[in-house]
Amino acid sequence: MKIFLVIFDTLRKDHTGQTYGNEWIKTPNIDKFAKDSIVFDKAYPESLPTIPVRRAIHTGIRSFPFNHDMIFLRTDDYESSPGWFPIPPYQRHIGEYMKYFRYTTSLITSTYHQFKPNMNFHLGFDQFHWIRGQEIDKYRINLRKYKSEINQHMISSKKHRAIKKYQRIILELYFRNIQDRIKESDYFPALTFNKAIEFIKDTKNSENTFSFIDEFDPHEPWDPPQKYLDLYVDKSYSGAKIINPIYSENLRGITENELKFLKASYAGEVSMCDHWFGQFINELKAMELYEESLIILLSDHGHCIGEHNILGKIPRCMYPELVDIPYIIKPPGGMNGPKRIKKSYVYTHDVLPTLFGFLKKEKADVFDGIDLSIFVDGEDQLINNRNYITCGYSTYTLYKDDQYALITSNDESEQKLFNLRKDPEWSNNIAESNADICKDLFKKIVADARGDLLLEYKILKLEELKDLYHQKVFKMGK
Repeated sequence: MKIFLVIFDTLRKDHTGQTYGNEWIKTPNIDKFAKDSIVFDKAYPESLPTIPVRRAIHTGIRSFPFNHDMIFLRTDDYESSPGWFPIPPYQRHIGEYMKYFRYTTSLITSTYHQFKPNMNFHLGFDQFHWIRGQEIDKYRINLRKYKSEINQHMISSKKHRAIKKYQRIILELYFRNIQDRIKESDYFPALTFNKAIEFIKDTKNSENTFSFIDEFDPHEPWDPPQKYLDLYVDKSYSGAKIINPIYSENLRGITENELKFLKASYAGEVSMCDHWFGQFINELKAMELYEESLIILLSDHGHCIGEHNILGKIPRCMYPELVDIPYIIKPPGGMNGPKRIKKSYVYTHDVLPTLFGFLKKEKADVFDGIDLSIFVDGEDQLINNRNYITCGYSTYTLYKDDQYALITSNDESEQKLFNLRKDPEWSNNIAESNADICKDLFKKIVADARGDLLLEYKILKLEELKDLYHQKVFKMGK
């Protein structure tokens, strides 16, 4: 069987075209793909952001509640948040599992956080390929100043000097990385999927192949080719072309029109990603490999773009625009779909157990996720008590079921509660008048965390964790 796992970083569920009810975002290739697939309506990451999500996908083991994996190694990575660590050495990687099952494996990714010092996400793959230059990847050194390019994309506000300085630093590094970009085939989704197509051609005659395709777009900066931007931008707009959001809880520094342009830029990125995903699918069909391939498409998280007055990914603001993700599985042979699963909540760490299910392998004991392949033949149903989810982000946790959503700090000092049946937009915080409900829901969070919620985040010394590398041994299926 040919297996393809495709991740788009920062792809919002509500921007994934008609498949998820959006009539203005143009994603015709994903929409067409969904008609051959199972579509999950209630899909979520089990933790945030980028690296914790991928650790769970690669291992089938939850990163949340983070206390058990406080691994700090020598690195120059500026990112520092709970769960932002390498996969622990005693946890087996997805590439290793698939290799054990005699699959030829490939990891192709432009998600540069994975190839920072010590991250080691490529362990076990027969082939790995880094697509360099996303965001502020340490890819190109060019001391030329990109003043004119940067000035086009700076907020117009003259007050917020700190914001503008940060924005300038990010854009300077980014423009260094993309200095040689000329045509659309030089953009990251094109590079990623063209490399994936190369792997398909190289292994066409191999019966069992597994390709992990991890594309960092539509992560910011949002600067798609003009033809995609033209689909969404106001043609009369003549202001600053904002392509990189400044994370904020009050939209400070950005004007209403600049925000509209930012939203159009994100939409353009989504349509560009859809186009190159379509090129990949078309190539599979041309080589007569599509029909019998297993293809899983999902995202790690979304991004707030002005909703709830939020820009960015902020732990205390785990609203739907951040946590709702697309999750689509095309089984071998396809189906007359989309077949929608609406009753059960599903997670990103269900991916690996689901692969085991399709391969008819016994689920490994270490997996926290569940096998979603049962929905190929089974009807929409509630499985394994999946009637709610918990998602951790730093020292905050989201609880969500069909009636309530609770965003809470892990020490319970800050809480937002929403009655989703009366308030589906998450607009009215009723926590203060419903302390008993908050308490009951928080108990479920504590249970999911096995009583070990992270209350503060501090850097530990490696010596404190020296036994971690010696005290556990993994065995296949254990």
